[in-house]
Amino acid sequence: MSESVNPAAAGNETVQPSTTLDNPDNLNFWEPGYDDEPANSEQGEEGIEGETDETIEDGQEAGETADNAEGDEPVDAENGEAANEADSQLVTLKGGEQVPLSELKLGYMRERDYRYKTQETANKGRALETMTTRVANTVKGIASYLAERLPPEPPRQLAYQNPAEYTRQKALYDDGLANINQIIELANDSTAVAGELQSSSTQETLQAESEKLAQVFPQTTKEDGRKAFFDQAFSAALELGFSDQELKGVTDHRLFGLAYYARIGMQAEQAKGKALTKVNNAPPATPKARPSGAPGQQQVRKNKEAMQRLSKTGSIKDAMAIDFD
Repeated sequence: MSESVNPAAAGNETVQPSTTLDNPDNLNFWEPGYDDEPANSEQGEEGIEGETDETIEDGQEAGETADNAEGDEPVDAENGEAANEADSQLVTLKGGEQVPLSELKLGYMRERDYRYKTQETANKGRALETMTTRVANTVKGIASYLAERLPPEPPRQLAYQNPAEYTRQKALYDDGLANINQIIELANDSTAVAGELQSSSTQETLQAESEKLAQVFPQTTKEDGRKAFFDQAFSAALELGFSDQELKGVTDHRLFGLAYYARIGMQAEQAKGKALTKVNNAPPATPKARPSGAPGQQQVRKNKEAMQRLSKTGSIKDAMAIDFD
């Protein structure tokens, strides 16, 4: 066999490369990493140009936002000044008194806070009372249930007849009685805790009412002024028919204010009545008569007599007797 399977040894014949798809060299793929064949350069340039435009627009928007932020500061300052001017504006009340608007706002806020605290305290008191009543009723029910099932106390003679049976029955009785006493103690403890909470709630209410009373009657902030205020208020309330027990349960400062002003009005009415009685009982005033021998009247009479004589006689002596002063 003269032919060779080696192409290099086949003489001068040139070996042509394969053009089929089975040859990997015929597959020409572009990869982004190659610099000599840029892919879609037009899109790249357009993308860069578009990104540049967007960057410029973002910069302009950022600048406008900064300008707007700088422009908002004077607006906020102007709003603050306007609010201060509004708070310092004077408002004329019904009595003619002028107070700043800020003081009226503060008074309204205090009044609203007072109403809220008063309502909250009242709600807590009602809830606490309801819970205490429920616990007490539950404990009483359990105690009654155990008392109904408590075995009877064994008689003393059983101890002589059957000591073992007496000991057993006495132990059952003592255990049941101890359980009932324990339940009753729990009820007493819950009632005591409820009483302490109620007392704490009452103290909070009294403190709030005292602060509100001091705003209306500043003299109550001092001990002597507070004592004088409540003495007058209590005396007026007792005189109007309230009892000591009813006054002890009063916590609303407004009722004490009404009683205080009632005492002032009652004192004014009493003073007015005394003055009217004194005027009505006083004797009528009589005008004092002038004495007939007053020097002025005597001189007038002498002048009349001298003028009458002068008209009759015409003498100088009668003329000199007339007093022309």
